[in-house]
Amino acid sequence: MRDYVQNTLQLDEEVLMAPKLHWAVYIDTYFQLSLLYILFCHFMAPFIDYSREMRGMFELTERVVGLLILLRIMWVFVRNMSVEMAVTNYRVVYKIGVLNVRTEELVNDRIEAVSVRQSIMGRILNYGDILFSGTGTSKVVFRKVYAPWWIKSQVEDILRQSSYYRQNRSFDQARSAERYY
Repeated sequence: MRDYVQNTLQLDEEVLMAPKLHWAVYIDTYFQLSLLYILFCHFMAPFIDYSREMRGMFELTERVVGLLILLRIMWVFVRNMSVEMAVTNYRVVYKIGVLNVRTEELVNDRIEAVSVRQSIMGRILNYGDILFSGTGTSKVVFRKVYAPWWIKSQVEDILRQSSYYRQNRSFDQARSAERYY
């Protein structure tokens, strides 16, 4: 599942940074599904006191709801395991999905700004979203990344170095081309 970036590397391209998802990506799902299960059991409890048939049906329904919640948790886990984020010397890549794959890529030369979005919980637990906005309307978002401010500073250093390298390389190529003429 984690080989999209490696399989799409171009000539002389190397992965410089691969941010990781924060464990908080699971909090929302676990909280919502646990709350759903508790509410289901709470609202169904008054109906099971009337008869033995209702109690059996409630237990069966409770197992089915529990199984559906377990399947949803497994799906979220697999989906989050399929997330790939990478910063290479040429581009920024975000890929998510197992069966239905979505990729977002932005060439480093086209990146205009790198910004961070953090909620209060994100500030406490040290996670957030990193937004790469490019020329036009192109954007790449790394969602719920661990240590977003540190990653932002590292990415800005990478972008600065790669643009400096490209400028000097093109200058050197132009100078070497002048020697032949």
